Amino acid sequence: MSLYPQGAWAVVTGGTKGIGRATAEAFAAHGANVAVVSRKAHEAEAVAHDLAAAHGVTALGVEADVADLASVKAAFEEILDVSDGRLDALACVAGHPVVPAWWDTPLAAMDDEAVTRWFDEVARVDLAGSRYCAREALRAMAPRKAGAIVLVSSTPALTGYKGLPYTEAKAALLGLAKEIARHAGADGIRANVVALGNVRTAWLDEVSAEEAAALERENALRRFGEPREIAEAIVWLASPAASFVTGQTLIVDGGTEMR
Repeated sequence: MSLYPQGAWAVVTGGTKGIGRATAEAFAAHGANVAVVSRKAHEAEAVAHDLAAAHGVTALGVEADVADLASVKAAFEEILDVSDGRLDALACVAGHPVVPAWWDTPLAAMDDEAVTRWFDEVARVDLAGSRYCAREALRAMAPRKAGAIVLVSSTPALTGYKGLPYTEAKAALLGLAKEIARHAGADGIRANVVALGNVRTAWLDEVSAEEAAALERENALRRFGEPREIAEAIVWLASPAASFVTGQTLIVDGGTEMR
């Protein structure tokens, strides 16, 4: 059964790999037309071609750097031109790749460059990128009095862990979503967050086999999550099936954090 009405449009940032690719696939499988946003135009276009062929939806590949406001504005102009101004869902999946040194260095051990540049670089993608895209989405959704935004955070934002530059940016996303939910609710727009645990994506290439094995055993299910499992949670949160859910953080981590 389709979660989305005919003609619905979804935008997925970071939509060519990992969780982003799986999310774009899930939107299309549930009946939504999809705009796949990536810094590499040829990769976005290739994914869009595959989605259209596999699911019979309209799919658009769009080049954009979410950390650059002008690039984001241009991307949304292109998308809204194709969709005739309609936007039902935005999934902000784009994120800064894991850098082991940034993950493993505690705050007190960071030198002057680390305590500035590391945080700035992550925040430009994870936080500012989501903020820029959310603003454009809100402007498109408000006239129709409908729409949903899903931001992608992680469980360290709720509990602390390691990777302080990432944790800080991901924690800020919780506040961003709540502010959007509070102020855009009157326009029929919802905003929620998914907080992820350990998911089998490219970041695993950056850790040792021993650490990967330990991480796999952390949660109650004793396994890594798969990108498609995260994608289904995102697509459900953005769909009419979750029409009374807003301002919430959905933990998708296999039962590491239970609340």
